[in-house]
Order: sequence, then C-alpha cells, then structure tokens
Amino acid sequence: MFGTNYNYNGKAVTVANIDMLFDNIIEIKGDSYCLDYEWVFKFPVPIDFLVYRCLTYFYNRYSYKIKKYCTREQFLNKFEIYTVDFFDSMETNFQKYVHGNNLEWIYTSNYIKETETLDELTSYEEEALRSRSRIIQLQNEEEERNEHLHKLDEEIEVLRSEVKNCYNQLDIAHKEQASSAIYTNELHQKIKSMEKEQKEQLKKIREIKEQEIEKRDNDIAFLNDLVHSKERIIDDQTLLIQNKDRYICDLELYTQKIQNSLFYKIAKLPKKVLSKIFPRDSRRRKILGYCKHALIHPINFINASSDSKNRILGDILIGRGYLEKGKAIFKYEENPLVSIIIPVYNQVTYTYNCLHSIIENTRDVTYEVIIADDVSSDATKHLKKLTENITIIRNNRNLGFLKNCNNAAEKARGKYILFLNNDTQVNDNWLSSLKNLIESDPKIGMVGSKLVYPDGRLQEAGGIIWSDGSGWNYGRMDDPNKPEYCYVKDVDYISGASIMIKKDLWQQIGGFDERYAPAYCEDSDLAFQVRDLGYRVVFQPLSIVTHYEGISNGTDVSQGIKQYQVENSVKFRNKWKKELEGQPEGPDSLFYARDRSNHKKTILVIDHYVPMYDRDAGSRTTYQYIKMFLQKGFNVKFIGDNYYPMQPYTSQLEQLGVEVLYGTWYAQNIFEWIGNNKEFIDFAYVTRPHIVIKYIDFLRDQTNIKIMYYGCDLAALRLRREYELTNQEEIREEAESWEEKEFYIMKKADVSYYPSYVEVDYIKGIDPSIHVKPFNIFAYDEFKKDLTLNFKDRKGLMFVGGFAHGPNIDAAIWFVTQVYPLIREKEKIPFYIVGSNPTDEVKALANDDVIVTGFVSDEELDRIYSNCKMAVVPLRYGAGVKGKVIEALYNGMPLVTTSIGAEGIVGASKVMEIVDGEREFAQSILRLYHRNDLLEKMSVNTQDFVKKYFSMDAVWESVGEDFR
Repeated sequence: MFGTNYNYNGKAVTVANIDMLFDNIIEIKGDSYCLDYEWVFKFPVPIDFLVYRCLTYFYNRYSYKIKKYCTREQFLNKFEIYTVDFFDSMETNFQKYVHGNNLEWIYTSNYIKETETLDELTSYEEEALRSRSRIIQLQNEEEERNEHLHKLDEEIEVLRSEVKNCYNQLDIAHKEQASSAIYTNELHQKIKSMEKEQKEQLKKIREIKEQEIEKRDNDIAFLNDLVHSKERIIDDQTLLIQNKDRYICDLELYTQKIQNSLFYKIAKLPKKVLSKIFPRDSRRRKILGYCKHALIHPINFINASSDSKNRILGDILIGRGYLEKGKAIFKYEENPLVSIIIPVYNQVTYTYNCLHSIIENTRDVTYEVIIADDVSSDATKHLKKLTENITIIRNNRNLGFLKNCNNAAEKARGKYILFLNNDTQVNDNWLSSLKNLIESDPKIGMVGSKLVYPDGRLQEAGGIIWSDGSGWNYGRMDDPNKPEYCYVKDVDYISGASIMIKKDLWQQIGGFDERYAPAYCEDSDLAFQVRDLGYRVVFQPLSIVTHYEGISNGTDVSQGIKQYQVENSVKFRNKWKKELEGQPEGPDSLFYARDRSNHKKTILVIDHYVPMYDRDAGSRTTYQYIKMFLQKGFNVKFIGDNYYPMQPYTSQLEQLGVEVLYGTWYAQNIFEWIGNNKEFIDFAYVTRPHIVIKYIDFLRDQTNIKIMYYGCDLAALRLRREYELTNQEEIREEAESWEEKEFYIMKKADVSYYPSYVEVDYIKGIDPSIHVKPFNIFAYDEFKKDLTLNFKDRKGLMFVGGFAHGPNIDAAIWFVTQVYPLIREKEKIPFYIVGSNPTDEVKALANDDVIVTGFVSDEELDRIYSNCKMAVVPLRYGAGVKGKVIEALYNGMPLVTTSIGAEGIVGASKVMEIVDGEREFAQSILRLYHRNDLLEKMSVNTQDFVKKYFSMDAVWESVGEDFR
C-alpha cells in the first residue's frame, strides 16, 4: 500500500485515518469532527507521515501565497518534517493503491481545428493587454539586470582597488627587498594573472549582458508584433460587424417599407387566401404540394418507387414522421408468445409512433400486434396500407374502449395478452422484462409496466386502492429513478395503459367486466379478479412505457367519456365492498400500501454494500439469506452502507422484490427514514461489526425493532490466533480492540449469530448472558442436479478465496512455498489460485505451474470447478465456518483442508480430508490424486451433506423461531 521499502523507525499510531486533512475537519462548538473515514487502517502508520499529508495538502492549496516565502521542503522543515523524499514515496504508492495505474486519458488533438469566433477575437484584445503587461514586466526585469551589472561593476572596482594595492605592495617590496628579484618576478606574474582573469570576467559579463539585452529586445519585438497583429484583426472584425449591422438595418427598413406598400398587401392577398383554404401542414396543403411537384416533374413522379409513393401517402395521412420511418413492418410469427392488443379510436399519428417504438425496442420475445379500431374517423382506417404483418380488426359500430378490448382479445393467438394504449411509446427491454417476470412464478397472473410522462416524470409505479375505493397512482410526478419505484412488487392494480395477463386466466375471468362499459375502473376490477382467483398482480419497473395520458379522452371527468370514471367508481366500490374493508385507509399506511405488505413482516437488512455474491463469502451469505427471507414471506428492505447501486447486483435484488435504499438522500437521512418507518419494521438483520457499530445504538435506543446480528466471523478470535502464529504485538492490540467492539454489539442485539459452535463457546466463556447461536453460513435453494464425475479427465488443484482477507493470503503463500514443493518432488500438478483482489505477494507466487486468476465470474468459476480434480483450503488461522469450504462441497469437489479450515462444521471428517503440517498435507493430496474411485465417492457424499446442513429449509429450522 505504501511501497515495498516501507521501513520507518519513528513513532507510529496503531489506528490511522489517512484522510484526516484540514479540509476534512469541521469544528462545532469547540469540538473537532472528521468528515472522511474512508481510509482508516489498523496497522502502524508513522505519525510524521500523517503530519506530512496535512501540511503538504495545506501547502499545495495555498502555495500561491506561501511559495513566495519558502519552498515546500522548507515549509515542512519548519514543522520538523525532514524525510520528505521518503514520505513523497509513501504518498505516491498510496495514491496508486487507491486509484490504480490505468487512469490515462488520450486527447486526440490531431482532429481538432481551431476557429476564431467574435468572442475569441475579443479575447485577443485582452491577450494584447496581458502582453503589454508582460512587456512592462520584461522592462522591470531589464532594470533588475542593469542593477545586477551595476553591482558587477562595483565588484570590478573592488578588484581594481585590490590590483592597485598589489602595485603599492610591489613598490614597498622594491624598496624593502630590492635584492629579492625572484620574489618580485612572482609578484608580477600574480598581478598579470589577476589582470588576465579580470579581463576574461569582464568579457563574459559583457557577453551575458549583450545576450540578455538581445533576447529581451527580441521578446519585446515579438510581443509588439503579436499585439499589432491582434489589434488589426480586431479592427477588421469590428469594421465588418459594423458594416453588417448597417446592412441589416438597411434591409429591415427596406423590408418594412415593402410590407407597408399597397402593392405588397395586394400581392399577399392570394397567399392569405391560399393559406386559409390550404392551411400549412394540412392534408389539403400536402396534396396540393405533391400535385404541383407531379405537374412540374411528371417523369420523376411516374418512375417513383412503390416505397416512395407509400411514404407520400403516409405523409398525407399521418404526418412528416412517415417520410423518415416509412411503413411499419413487423415480422410474422406463426406461434407468437405475446399478443399485443392496441385499442384505438382516431389519433393515428400516436398509433403509428407506438407501432414503430414496438419495432425498435422489442427483442427476444415473439409477438403479434392486433389493432382494435373502434370505427375511427381519421386515417386509422387506412392503417393497413401503412403497415405489414399486423392484424387490424375494424368494428362495424363503436363499441367503446372496454368492449373493443374484449372483442380483439378473442382473436389473440399468444400465451399472454398485453393491452397497450395507442398513446404510448415503449422503451428497450419493456416486453422481455414483463415476460421474464410473469414466468418467474406460476402464481403471478398479471404484470404491468412503469408509466412515465414524456417530460421524464413518473406517472405511476403501480396503483393503490384505499379502503374507500379511491385510487392512487403511486409516485405520480416524482423522479422515476428513485429506489422506491425501482423494485418488483405486488400492487393493488396496474393502469391499463400497459398490462399483460395470462390468456387462460383472462378467459377464465371472462375479460373486462362489461358493467364498466364503455370505460374506466375495468383495469382495477381486473386486478381484483386476478387476486380473487389466487394469482398475484405484480409491477415490473424495468418495463418502462412513456404515456401521453389523456390524449384519447382528455382529463375532464365532468364531460365526455371521462364522466364514466366517477360513475364506475361507485360500481367498483359496490362490487368489492368486502375486499375493500381489508385495504389500507389512507396515506398514513403508505409504507405497506405501496407493495401490499400489510400482512407481511418486514426485515431491514444492513450490510457494507449491495451483496456482490460472486466476490466474497460474506456477500454470498447475505444474498442467500435475503432470498430465504423472501421465500418465507417477508417484506425485505436493504441498506448498503456505501449507498451505491452497484450493478448488476442492485437490479438483481430489486428483481427479487427487495427495495434497495441508495443515493445521496438516503446516505444523509437514513436515520430519519428508519425513525419515520420504525413502526412498520419488525426485524433488523445486521452484519459485519464495523458496519453495525454505526447503527446499533440508534436501533436499540430509538426503535423497538428486534435486532438480529450476524458477525460473519469472530474477528477477536481470528486475530488472537494470528498473534499466536506471528507474535506481533500490534495484532494482539487489534484483537483486544475488536473484542471490545464485538461484545458491545452483541450485548445490544437481541440475538447474535456466528457460523460455528467454536465461536459460540468462546463468547459464552467470556459472557454467558449473551444470546448467541450457531448459524449456517450458506442457505442454498438449488443444488447441483448432475455432478460430472469424470475425475480421470480432470487435472489440477484449486484454492478459492478473496484476498482482501489476511488468512487467505497466508494460506496461499504457505501452500505454494511449503506444501507445493513437496508435491512437485513427486508429480507435476498445476495449482490454481482463484479469487478477487490478489495482493502483490499472491501475484508473485505465479509461475508455469501456479496460475493466479484474480476475480472470475460465476460461469468461469464453475468451469474451473469442473476441470480441477481437487480443492484445497490450506488455512493456518481464522475463525468461523469458512465459506470457501462449503462452496467447494456444494460444487462436489473432493477437498483437503486443515483443522482451521474444517472448524465448526459438524461431521466434516466424513466429507473431507483434514490434515495439518506441510508434509502431511502434501501426502494426503498425493494419496488421493489418482484414486478416482475415492474422489467420486467423496464428490457424491458432498451433495447429501450440503442438502442436510445448508439448504434453506435446514437453515430456517435453526433460526426461524427467532423471526416470529
């Protein structure tokens, strides 16, 4: 993290917040609070490095004020920070650890052509002013140089004075030592040498001065030329603008004069008459235009392709959009899965746009389109000429919306019937998401889309029916991307603008109840009938449909067909009076009214982030337990402490029916949200002590929510074992710190869970009053159906682990350096180290026979499991049941591990080899590697073992009573 040469003998702190900079500290009422705890490390960090970071960031931010007084090094020295180069190296390595080495942006300047706008030309004048300032600056520098030369002249005078003194000394020497000719000669030589040096120095000074003066003159001349050039450009552009302004004024005056003339008014009269008879963009105006074109270019018109003629017809009948898109051509399906029924009455342009949106955004699902034309009077009656491979049913008389739908549904050939308003446009994945949802559970009878307005605001994320029979479009006018509108859920009803129902269920119900004819309340009634037959009505947020609400029938309920909305509401209340008594009374019950969870218990799950189940065992546990809670009928809400919607994991949870709380608002107001909804939340399932410590006091003191704490593994026990192995004092201190934190949480929780009985016994031995239970780490709902037992064709060993976890790093290094060489003495067997975040130490283990893969997808991991002969888990310390062990058993892998790896697993010796020590570990692998019969037997035994102890039913049997 801080470099390979991280070796410092100064004072250090055990726990360090690397980002505790001045900008991250706020002072409130005399107390200081740190705002950023992202980079907190629990290993020794030099105190001087923390001081260095604070001061360096402070200096960099205010260097424009400080650097005139001192350099950064001088500034740091004032605070007794002297090893600047060493700390610079630590900082560089830390930034690489945080941001990586691949943040490179390439700017393709070869493809940029600079242009000069009027604003840029104006900026030239500003640049010229800056250039003049630069000239003045250069003149000042020249004065400074002249002063410097003046000082050099003074130094020369001093030298001359010294020479003169030498001459005086020479005279004295002649008088006092006339006989000393040799001394005099030496003195003369010294004087000549000094004179020569003086002349050379004067020559160099003059040359330097002349070069500086010449350079200054060249700079001044260049800047003057640049200023004059820019001034000429500005003058030319200013003159050009003035000329154009005068020309525009002259044109405006001339135009105004013509428009006010009698001749112009007379000449304009036929155009006014033409516009009145043939209004712009009207059908008559378009026909006139095409007739004019045909008369002027008859050959072109005669030779035009059938597609061109069809586009002209479509432009006349529908509008200009048809010229661009042309005929709506669908693929004919012999056996469509979905029948899309579009009831229409006029509004042909909306119908055409709806059809094209279906063509553009519908894939992976076979479908047919049925247009139910309720005797439209506009160009809808010509729709057959403008489309291909759709069914158009035109009624003999106007049936009204409801009966029109029922009539068209009789012609549907699909397994599912989807009713879609013609004033809609569908978005990508709209139909496949509905299909996937309705086929995910045989008890789902009807599904519907999220409706949004053309301006992007939400129209409806499922509907609510209150006990008085009135309805709500949940989320109306809000942001459709908020978490509360993005998860799959049961709803009271879905607006009929986009709903899909099983065809056999539709026929069993008998279609829309015709008591509501001609329209309104039929969609709510259909949803209640679906539920009355034991099926679910479910909202699909991934199916997004833009709805131009009110296009067909307006929005005024006092007139037209809209008046039936009030009348039919009374019929609806009378029909479903008994069922309405069980509905929520009003918005005070919105928490459970929006997803029909009033008869469910709610669990709030809190983890460090959305479970990335393919990256670490703790996340896989959280993911599987969420699925178990859903399977057992709970309403699940999830908080990831980083409040970030990591994909695809967030969407996968939402598709299961989990509301995931993410985004800035929840990050800043989560305790307010919990406080406002505490009466609706029954349980809080919280995991990982460093996360739970943030929430435990609020949950315990401010709510009556039952707290179920899962500790993943007992960090204090794991660290004590590491201390026993390394004898590092800081690890012992860290173990004590974690023990204090973990026991504080357990005393606040109603129930605490740990994966193994070893941890439970350890906790009970310290504090018998704590309610703690063993907890199965995984809860599988599906198992391997067909194990591949082809061990004779397999090759290699594998170890799976996340290498952000210290015990896994130690295990990989120990196996490769101590165990693997003993195996290589006997046989060449490849070894795969698989898992996310491998450290440099782990990567350094790679060679021709040791393959370090890094993170792999679940699909790739399955392939490695299928190809490798055995799995190893060579852990030397740790705590709890190890997820990598259970996962290897789940995948049917013959396994060799240590007593630490097998710890807490009941009956472990029956399904795995358990050995400690380098030589014993190697011998066990070599003994089993070619015994394919034993490997097959071990593989088969793993499945019975996992089903017995790690199925959802087995797990629920041990913890279910706590959630009642």
